[in-house]
Amino acid sequence: MNRTRRVFAAELFGTMILVLGGPGAAILAGKQIGTLGVATAFGVVLMVLVYAIGGISGAHVNPAVTIGAFLAKKIELAMVPVYIGAQLAGGCLGGLVIYVIARGQGNFSAEATGFASNGYGSHSPGGFNLGSAIVVEIVFTALLVLTVLSTTHGNFPYGFAGLAVGGVLWLIHLVTIPVDNTSVNPARSLGVAIFQHTWALEQIWVFIVFPVVGAAVAFVVWQIVGREESVVAAPGIPPDTETPAR
Repeated sequence: MNRTRRVFAAELFGTMILVLGGPGAAILAGKQIGTLGVATAFGVVLMVLVYAIGGISGAHVNPAVTIGAFLAKKIELAMVPVYIGAQLAGGCLGGLVIYVIARGQGNFSAEATGFASNGYGSHSPGGFNLGSAIVVEIVFTALLVLTVLSTTHGNFPYGFAGLAVGGVLWLIHLVTIPVDNTSVNPARSLGVAIFQHTWALEQIWVFIVFPVVGAAVAFVVWQIVGREESVVAAPGIPPDTETPAR
């Protein structure tokens, strides 16, 4: 299997698992584990994915991360649609698996429950408006992407990428779930919105556009604080290892 196919398969599988572990926890176990539990589920699943597929694709599992990696010249332009196509498909596949499981409850309704979709206004868990959601998605996506880019720095300690990236996603969810149910990932948002299929699809543009803006902000900051002549290709992978960039 050539590199393109391996990257596509890794990102497809990885994004599906991210949706199963994150939104899946909120939908299937949210009443039992609460906000802290859901935030922890997101952080743990991303940490696991970094160690599981980081050496194959960089474990982007997020179009915003891929865009940030491209801007920082960690991946070539030709691979961007491969990554993003796999991520969007994987997110929707993960949503489908959750939907099939959730339908096992006789009275379950994705439309009525919201299906862990991202939203603002009356669809924000804390009643936050569109402006708050925009700020959250820009600032906290930038934090996520900047953390990912930091794991490619030559001085980053080998083997700790999963802890850094999983930890920051955990923190992001702890802070922002009350605002807009936390996106920072268009593939995660789309994967559940298509099953909620009413207000979630009407508001999905916010959770596509502004994470991308956040990725661009992260790139600008990275140019200032993290740029160096020699970088490693993937999180925690030694410089002489040929691995797709994260």
